[in-house]
Amino acid sequence: MHKFTGEAGAALVFLVLYLAVFVWMLFAYLTHRIKWHSRWSFLFFHVTIRVASQGCGIGFAILGFGNLGLFLAFLILGAEGYFSLVLCTFRFVISWHQHNLPGGKSWLEPRRGSDAALSQRAKTRRALTFLFLGPFAIIFYRDNPMAAFHMVLILANTAIIVGGSYLANANLAQLDSADTKMHLNISRISRTAGQSVFLACNALLLVILLVTARNDHRARKSGLHPTVVLLLIAWIPLIVRGVFGVLQSADFALSYYDPANYGPTGFTPHFTVIEYVLGVMTEWLACVLLNATYFTSKNDPPKADLVPEADPEGVELQ
Repeated sequence: MHKFTGEAGAALVFLVLYLAVFVWMLFAYLTHRIKWHSRWSFLFFHVTIRVASQGCGIGFAILGFGNLGLFLAFLILGAEGYFSLVLCTFRFVISWHQHNLPGGKSWLEPRRGSDAALSQRAKTRRALTFLFLGPFAIIFYRDNPMAAFHMVLILANTAIIVGGSYLANANLAQLDSADTKMHLNISRISRTAGQSVFLACNALLLVILLVTARNDHRARKSGLHPTVVLLLIAWIPLIVRGVFGVLQSADFALSYYDPANYGPTGFTPHFTVIEYVLGVMTEWLACVLLNATYFTSKNDPPKADLVPEADPEGVELQ
């Protein structure tokens, strides 16, 4: 008979906490307090993924290694949750720029609506440039650094998912076998690379936030917009999560690869505390702080109307 372990209890606690955020956001959507096609959609996506991840965490904690599919889902959804949270934090910064900067423009991403202002030829050229050059397309589209961030984060997220898949397929009962060592090495390298990129993006996010805060302080002569303050505070749990992600991928004792971190039914109590305090709680705190910006941005001016612009200069692909 399967037992309800401490790991399952921890997963349940954060499932309830994320469900509370989910219900609040759903209520805000249904009452038109927030819009579907906005920065909130990115955050709602994160919350939905985290609810699913915690559900898988409960299942894995109860069933143990009898269902490796739940373990793999827990790993992948956890990575997706962090990926979506980093991405939506950038979106919140861009949205603040568009509501509060003169002209309603963000220096991270130009406003083109649904690209109606661009010709079909220009849209195709831009899409192909980013498809083939990835983040290096920023060389030709300097007005859109966020597109490069998107590409980098997607590549890092893919590396983490690949690493998680190799880890789930490794036979931890036979650590000395060549096949297991191969799976663990590929998983470690892939996950460490992906988490390192996330950490680097978090560091760049701080630079962006500090520049935003400096400009806002100069414009106001004193003090900061409360939303900027909340975004700066939200960065703290995000960077803690980023550092933990790298350490967990690189340090065997903190990683999913170490059999010492597993008991008969799943994670050991020690590993459970580390995982949920540094991995899950940090994401939840950042998520709550981002949600709190709803209250600090209620009186922000609306976005300026889009003005059709000429096609941005770019290099044609031959």
